Amino acid sequence: MGGVILIIIVVFINVMIRKIATVALRLTGLDEKTASFQSLSALTGTGFTTKEAELAINHPMRRQVISFLMIIGNAGTVVVIGGLVFSFLNMTSSWAVFRFVILMIGLYLIFKIATHNRLARILSKKIEEKLRERYKLQKKGIDRILDLGEDFGVAEVTLHEGSSSVDKTITSSDLKKNKILVLAIERDKNKILTPRGNHKLHAGDNLICYGNFRKMKEIA
Repeated sequence: MGGVILIIIVVFINVMIRKIATVALRLTGLDEKTASFQSLSALTGTGFTTKEAELAINHPMRRQVISFLMIIGNAGTVVVIGGLVFSFLNMTSSWAVFRFVILMIGLYLIFKIATHNRLARILSKKIEEKLRERYKLQKKGIDRILDLGEDFGVAEVTLHEGSSSVDKTITSSDLKKNKILVLAIERDKNKILTPRGNHKLHAGDNLICYGNFRKMKEIA
């Protein structure tokens, strides 16, 4: 029975570590989907696409997070395999069947907790607060591309969860109100050039904008 409990604990810890790593990667400027995929790939050792590998390698904080996940993932795999062998070496035993049922119930509960949207949002918010407080991590605001002086120019703006412009069209967003011109939108692997005013903005969008840098940072 000890092996089953150990497996459940290790899986739960790995789920929590992945959640923390996802938030940490998101704070470095990655969008939610990319951060989640990066952390899952590193933890399970399944690898990255070329573009995402470059995103991780070219940023010192991301390299640290990814390296930590790889080490933890390998250690967790060894523990889980050992626990499975120890617990189910003799599957003909009635105790082995009972342990298997307990394991399935435990994994199911962990899955439900991990995929519960409201709980995930609350947990992500708490993790983010702790990470920002302890490691002084801040969300990426804007990257200046062209400075024209007097705090005006062209910049890349990343829209994060909680931005006032998320789920709004360009026309109805604060971008329009603050006279910020959206020149292009990068979403996942797609690029949208000269988007129209009725184009809807999503969390994780990278916008190439012209306007006041201070106002762009407030909107990110």
